[in-house]
Amino acid sequence: MGARIMVAVLFCSTSVSIADQTGLSRIAVVPVFNDTVQNYDTEALVSAAEDVFMQSGRFEIVDASSHEYYSGEPGDQTIRLQSMAADLGINMFMLLDVSSPYRDEAFSESDSLFSSRNTAVDITGRFYTSEGSLLGSVRETMNSRNLHGSATADLENLALRGVVIVAQRSLNEIVPYEFSFTVGEGPVYEVPFGYNSGIEKGRVFSVVALSQGIPRSAEEYRQLGSHGIFQIIGCTANSGRGRLIAGELVEGARVTAIENSTPGIVTLSYAVLSTEVVPGDNLTGDDAETSRLVNQAEFTGGTCKWGLSLTGTLFSSVVSRMSSIGIRGEMGIRLPLSSPSLALRTGVGFEASYMNQNTRADSISSSANTATIAGTASVNLEWMFSGRFGLQVGCTGRLGSSADSWNVTDWRGYNRDALPGELYYAEVKQPPVSVSAGLSYMIY
Repeated sequence: MGARIMVAVLFCSTSVSIADQTGLSRIAVVPVFNDTVQNYDTEALVSAAEDVFMQSGRFEIVDASSHEYYSGEPGDQTIRLQSMAADLGINMFMLLDVSSPYRDEAFSESDSLFSSRNTAVDITGRFYTSEGSLLGSVRETMNSRNLHGSATADLENLALRGVVIVAQRSLNEIVPYEFSFTVGEGPVYEVPFGYNSGIEKGRVFSVVALSQGIPRSAEEYRQLGSHGIFQIIGCTANSGRGRLIAGELVEGARVTAIENSTPGIVTLSYAVLSTEVVPGDNLTGDDAETSRLVNQAEFTGGTCKWGLSLTGTLFSSVVSRMSSIGIRGEMGIRLPLSSPSLALRTGVGFEASYMNQNTRADSISSSANTATIAGTASVNLEWMFSGRFGLQVGCTGRLGSSADSWNVTDWRGYNRDALPGELYYAEVKQPPVSVSAGLSYMIY
């Protein structure tokens, strides 16, 4: 691991020196497979990888195909790469390897004449610095399953899709984008890089302070504590603006930003639903009440960037003689109120739940069930009281179907609609509004 970190540092320092002159690191894609039966168009595969790197805005593509060391024996690989890097000014190589297709056939257990055939291709990208040091590798297996007798697999298209996936994965796994800047006055921070340098609106970066030597004052000690998750919220050709999602940046600190995957947030919360019900026939006392307070536990996962927000919730609720389980999905926006600690999340979506209640008749099964659906709209306030932990409070509005048709199984095993005299709740209406509060945890 230590050796790999040293290699990455060498690569980054090399890239920075070139980027200072051209603005972009220079990459060459070199095929290292022998396709003697011409299953693939090698030039098309190389071009597919080059297109991914070029469209990322982070690389300048170098065509090394005319160089005398473009092809050669694997044993001479380091010398070949160093020579091409020196002659063509290349910072990084992707060595592209595509395997020969391999197939297997599976027969149906019920019909030996029915079979399917799977064709698979392995695509591997190995990434090297200009000095020939390995940065890492990405491998993807592409499969194409066809029914027996159908058309053969399109190997060209299969390999092309695999090359694109490998190149896209490498942007995050092997060569995440990196830049440095001096922290200015917040909460919106200016960075001296824009889309000409490969930065785009919405991208997320991990930021950490750069040491400038031994701190000479208390302020420099504070600056060394700068860290967090940073998102670009605006971009021009040569500059950008960003906000913290988590952490702290001290004005005057020199920090490095390294591209990061989208942070997420999970929340465990408790909700209260004031629910109107229609009791079953001939009930008395507490069972005849027309309003119930439903207790609901919710587990929610969502994105944690500023802007577009996606959330999904699994919930379970319980009230006397009845329980339910369901899911809710919403899409909306997450807005900074006082970044990074305070945020407002709004969303709209849907909710579906499965409900189950006890029955009152011995001649039917012990439970009756039904399902409901509803459209939802929610507003949540999120406060991060530490780097990862926070509190969340909110409310959710619903508009949808009520539970007024319950299914039961009678003593003969037949399913039918339950009668009001067989139920404790003849109808359960969707609560128009519920409130919730819980504890959240940010993942990044």
